[in-house]
Amino acid sequence: MSFTLPRYFLRFHFNFTARTESTRAKNNHGYLFLAPKANTAKFTTASIPGDKPQKVKISGGGRCNVTNGHSADNLVLADHYPRGNKELRGSFFNVHGPTDTMSWFVDKGVDLKTEDDGRVFPVSNNSSSVIDCLLSEAKCRGVSLQTGKLVTSASASASGKFLLKIEKRTLKSVELVEADYLLIASGSSQQGHNLAVQLGHSIVDPVPSLFTFKIEDAQLVELSGVTFSKVIVKLKLENVQRNIPQLTQVGPMLVTHWGLSGPAILRLSAWGARYLYSSGYKGKLSVDFVPDLHVEDLKSMLSQQKNRFLKQKVLNSCPMELQLIKRFWKYILDREGLVRDTLWASVSNSSIVSIANLLKHCTFEVKGKGQFKDEFVTAGGVPLSEIHLNTMESRIQPNLYFAGEVLNVDGVTGGFNFQNAWSGGYIAGSTIGRLAAGNANLVGAL
Repeated sequence: MSFTLPRYFLRFHFNFTARTESTRAKNNHGYLFLAPKANTAKFTTASIPGDKPQKVKISGGGRCNVTNGHSADNLVLADHYPRGNKELRGSFFNVHGPTDTMSWFVDKGVDLKTEDDGRVFPVSNNSSSVIDCLLSEAKCRGVSLQTGKLVTSASASASGKFLLKIEKRTLKSVELVEADYLLIASGSSQQGHNLAVQLGHSIVDPVPSLFTFKIEDAQLVELSGVTFSKVIVKLKLENVQRNIPQLTQVGPMLVTHWGLSGPAILRLSAWGARYLYSSGYKGKLSVDFVPDLHVEDLKSMLSQQKNRFLKQKVLNSCPMELQLIKRFWKYILDREGLVRDTLWASVSNSSIVSIANLLKHCTFEVKGKGQFKDEFVTAGGVPLSEIHLNTMESRIQPNLYFAGEVLNVDGVTGGFNFQNAWSGGYIAGSTIGRLAAGNANLVGAL
């Protein structure tokens, strides 16, 4: 996922005159160049995807999951980032955390709501509320949005300034821009990674994260659309011998026409992103469909059901306490080999044990990942070890800054990836703003 919106936080935090120009490319890129002169600072950003922030538009199913409101503690918040969980435990979220993000939008007239799982959305349930807020605020601040240009190269001169090559997509024209400060907020695009490499940084190879699992099971396909409010999912991979706690996740799960999805699966894919990539997205998934029941209690429940309803068909008599829909109960019985007309009286004790074990440890062969959608994220990017997280400045190239998913940071589903972008963008913008204002005042004094 590419987050190009931190630039708006950068701009709004400043207290001096500024003008921003934004352009678009095929991929989602965001670069900010700052060249202070006298008492005015000039900003140029390139490339917003289209005339509106498309990633914001499609996130959260079109509702825009702005942030997460259940992670006020920084240590708890950091634990939602498979890449970055150790580094983000410091002051990163103290500077601009979820509460700050929510306050910012509310102050700008976007009413927000926090759902039971902590996800924060606009009350309108429409991402346009967030987009319109950002664009309106940009307009009020004198930001000029343009499209059709792409930053193709960047270099640093001996004097410390940046020279950037900007090309128009439709016309064969090239523009060279000199800047004192450069911020790259390009999401996971290859273009942004190329610029980072040109300026001396390394890149952790990007791989998909937050994806669904492809399961080849003809009977499972018939359950497409069925949701489970709480399951425990465990992933076992041949190339991973040691126990990794994060490869076990708890939460809702959804059956799709190609396999399994939902928050529990997406979190599992995020924590296992690199392991899954190296294993060719193949492994064994174990699902506990009744996590709040011990297997012995489950066996007892099924035995009691048998004794009470000996003459009833098993298919039509699932224990009510399990709260399983009939289609899924049929799936379990089919896997156990019990035909539709089987009566409870014909079910052996060994079959009851097998049904209980199947509900507690139902295994699926993962054959691949689901389609990689634009709203999902990637793992990889500029290593955090090459960045000063208290300023977002490069440790390699002075006056070069990064924010968002261009860095090797990615969160699980629930608003955490946007929060990384808001926080990093705010820190970078505040830092650049202070430096630019100081330099502008110095020039004015001279």
